[in-house]
Amino acid sequence: MLFVACLGTAVFDSSRFRFDQVSIRRRDAIRRSGTRVGEGVIDTERVEVDSGSAVGTVPRLADGVELIGEYQGSGFQEPRFIVRRSDGQVIQLPRLLYLLAASMDGHRDQVQVAGVLSAEFGKVVQAEQVAFLVDNRLRPAGIVADEPGAVDPETGPAGAAPKMAVKSDPLLALKFRVGVVQEPTVWRIAGVFGPMFWPPVILAALAGFIGLDVLIIAQGGLGRIVPSAIALVYQPALTLLVLGLILASAAFHECGHVTACRYGGAKPGVMGFGLYLVWPALYSTVTDSYRLGRVGRLRTDLGGVYFNAVFIAGMSVAYLYTGAPWLLVAIVALHVETATQFLPMIRLDGYYILSDLIGVPDLFSRMGPVLASIIPGRANHPRVQELKPWVRRMITVWVLIVVPYLGYWLIGFLIVIPRVLPVVWNRLVFLTHAVGEAASASHWAEVSLGGVQIVLLLLPWVGSSLMLGMMARRPLRWLRRRGTPAAVNAGGL
Repeated sequence: MLFVACLGTAVFDSSRFRFDQVSIRRRDAIRRSGTRVGEGVIDTERVEVDSGSAVGTVPRLADGVELIGEYQGSGFQEPRFIVRRSDGQVIQLPRLLYLLAASMDGHRDQVQVAGVLSAEFGKVVQAEQVAFLVDNRLRPAGIVADEPGAVDPETGPAGAAPKMAVKSDPLLALKFRVGVVQEPTVWRIAGVFGPMFWPPVILAALAGFIGLDVLIIAQGGLGRIVPSAIALVYQPALTLLVLGLILASAAFHECGHVTACRYGGAKPGVMGFGLYLVWPALYSTVTDSYRLGRVGRLRTDLGGVYFNAVFIAGMSVAYLYTGAPWLLVAIVALHVETATQFLPMIRLDGYYILSDLIGVPDLFSRMGPVLASIIPGRANHPRVQELKPWVRRMITVWVLIVVPYLGYWLIGFLIVIPRVLPVVWNRLVFLTHAVGEAASASHWAEVSLGGVQIVLLLLPWVGSSLMLGMMARRPLRWLRRRGTPAAVNAGGL
């Protein structure tokens, strides 16, 4: 849930953990990049390891690995299968690798696994091929435990699950965050609100939301919006109340996601807050919803805006009863926030809705392949060719909208920075003096509001610095790799 506010106005958006498919290359060891702990979907077909494979060992799954099954409602031409590690990382496998993982019981050696796999897959698979796939696909993804006796400072004790396992590093992800509400508490919260997803309750809640909106408009609510907003400028205590309601709505929004996740049969993870791009954000972890079918995933995606509608309906009842202008301002602000949730350009709810509708987990990872494929005279990129034709067309349209949108905001951001920084500094100086004077006069509502404004002015610049550092890290990492002896010997590949 993103939070943007200044001078008594605020907007919330949502950012949830659903980040997938990362391209990672390994020479002697896998290079890890910073990413959220235990989240994302990894496509093991894109992990490459240059190392030998030995036949004759007894492979076993790492502790806590769960073989979930086929990814339902997939947009791929060939079925994909989902595996979940103990740290919550979701991994995407083709059928062959999934059957291989299912064949490893910790007792069969690779020759026996090859026999079982051949019978299940319908084609002959040799023990050498099993050894290669285990060492080059499953073990780097953290699905297979290290061999007994293999002691490595990066992997830990013998036989343990690899600590060097690949993790996702998705574009525009919420990377600077801290968990606040842990899984057991989240599970109980989701259970409390579970009845809200009974179909009759949903219909009644949405009908009430629409009916109350119509009633407010019929009573002249639209004409009172501007005067009500202006009145808040002179009433800092009421402005704080509006901000508090919007924050409460943000938390309730995330409760909607985790409740829908549990209602569908998946297990929600932690909830917390962080910094998304340049805005403070609330988040909920619902990565486990990948185990659900398309309907279950969409229910999880829409759970937040559904809870927004319920929250707004409650505020509408309070406004109709009291006629308080500040409540009307909060209602309008939350309507705007709820509408923006459906925008698919960054990782808001609309992005996940589109992703789950077409059955492709991470749309941003397809941007480069799609752009390469639309160049005249070039064949479709393999990562585009593997998609169903209608899905390919949908993602192409999405890319053609998102790339100019992101470019526009990036260029605008770089142009505006030199002009805005002096204004922000002057405003900070003014607010600091104003807060000091208000404190001397014991006007604590003004002190609180001024403190909130100072924080909200500083956070975007902190977020901008972190984002620019994150953007610079990838090219710097690429340059370091190009300069390594292995890269030089390989001709810089």
